[in-house]
Amino acid sequence: MKLPRHVIPKPLASGKTAFYYNVPTKYRKMGCNVPSEALGTDYAKACGEGGKADILNGLFDEWNDARKGLPIPIEEAPRIGTIDWLFREYKGSRAYLEKVKPRSRRNYEWNMREICNTPTLRGDRIGGRPIKSVTPLGADKLYDRFVKGPKGERLRTAEKLIVLCRKAWRVVHRLHPAEFPKDIPNPWMGVTMATRIKLTKHAVTREQVYTFATGCVELGEPECGAAAVISQSGAANAADTTTATTAAR
Repeated sequence: MKLPRHVIPKPLASGKTAFYYNVPTKYRKMGCNVPSEALGTDYAKACGEGGKADILNGLFDEWNDARKGLPIPIEEAPRIGTIDWLFREYKGSRAYLEKVKPRSRRNYEWNMREICNTPTLRGDRIGGRPIKSVTPLGADKLYDRFVKGPKGERLRTAEKLIVLCRKAWRVVHRLHPAEFPKDIPNPWMGVTMATRIKLTKHAVTREQVYTFATGCVELGEPECGAAAVISQSGAANAADTTTATTAAR
């Protein structure tokens, strides 16, 4: 198998191969702060396109270019201590690389760009502002700006942006406490968000389930049809039991 740069394979007693990202010692002595870590045994997640090694090598290349004095676009090398930098560090943390699945990262990327590109009252980007400039009152005001999307009110999106800010703040604060204000642990904690009216999903009828199951059989997928019938039957039995219990009381 073709391995990305700085990736070392090691056979395990179970017969599987584990992959490890290991920055060479010479770069570590030069001050490289890209973490060396275990990538797991899943080749696609560890070594595939957009995998953990790909992200870590991107961080390494940025560090190496800066070391050589090469010009780096500001969005790729944000000033330390800014909100842009906060999310860059979060993307390189174990909390992101190990907990956020590759298929979810595109959505995370969009959310981070949406946060950082939000304009301030002065017309500049939120991402260029220092972390220490965000107070609890400022976080409340930013939530109001997140709610006002280009197509109108977007409560669900604003809620997701606040949760991401809270999470990134917590992760990076632990790694780089000096870049954060000492008297404000996390300004995103306690932000009051508007209550969303969540749509109720109505249960399907028995006729709809059996129509679906018949179609599955015709398409050669009887297992899917059987699972739908069993699930619907279980839900119906549970509802009957609840009704009977209520009537008995």
